[in-house]
Amino acid sequence: QRTLTSEARCAALESAIELDPYDVPAWDGRLAEAVREGNAVPVFERALERFPTAARIWTAYAEWCESQDPPRALSVYKRCLQQIPSLELWTAHLSFCKRHQPLEEVVRSYMRATDLLGTDWRAGPLWAEYIALLKRMYNVIQKKQNPDAEVSGKLLAEDANPIETARRAAKPLLRKQIEENKVLDISEEEFVRVAEVLKIDLNTLRLAFQRAACSAHSALDKVWIGYEQFEKSLGNSQLAQKLLGEHMPRYVRAKASFKDIQALGAGIDNLAVSVPLRPQSLPAQEKLFDKWKSLLRHERG
Repeated sequence: QRTLTSEARCAALESAIELDPYDVPAWDGRLAEAVREGNAVPVFERALERFPTAARIWTAYAEWCESQDPPRALSVYKRCLQQIPSLELWTAHLSFCKRHQPLEEVVRSYMRATDLLGTDWRAGPLWAEYIALLKRMYNVIQKKQNPDAEVSGKLLAEDANPIETARRAAKPLLRKQIEENKVLDISEEEFVRVAEVLKIDLNTLRLAFQRAACSAHSALDKVWIGYEQFEKSLGNSQLAQKLLGEHMPRYVRAKASFKDIQALGAGIDNLAVSVPLRPQSLPAQEKLFDKWKSLLRHERG
């Protein structure tokens, strides 16, 4: 009976899709049935042929693949990341990397994400996590170069390691696999090695702080406090005063801008699936279009 019910639901959803290939709720229902059946790949591929820029469908596809076959999930992300600058999609990819990728690849992914999406008004958590990793690298390098770095006040206040946080939240079996996989090492020695390979140094961290402090997002205050501590920890008060003085006005402007953008962005569905304009959906689409126009006008000044 259960199989027949599932078959009946699938048949009804397929009929709806045949009648209207852009019926998003019908596609959502069909994908949910395919996931329950355990054979979702063909249906996801069909859906993405119809909606190739739908970030939430790509994300759902990759997350389903991760539960079945992580390498396949990575291949799904590689197919869409550069073509779809979606913060939600990239956030899902970063979560995947933190669970399944070596430290070097995790850091490279954060670099690409901040380059592509660092000016998004919702990118506060992205900047906070990227800077947390950079501060970790900076501190382990400082300790390697100077055993007295901690007592002399040269180390920066660290935030929670986003990789450790993601791995602790993983299911027990996956967490055990991660712990046993030497490729996923995140020891201090590995942080030093990756910093050397990627040439991450004082200027890398400074530039990340400055970029993050000049973009409008929710983590601005936290970023600025961290940047102040960083410059003052270097022991050159004149340079610290000069650089902080240069960037303070930009930080203040970004804070004011964030409040405006947050208000303008309220109610925008950033995961809305793109469909052709049609009479029945025109009022809702026009309303969404007007919201985007207002936001873009503000960002362009």
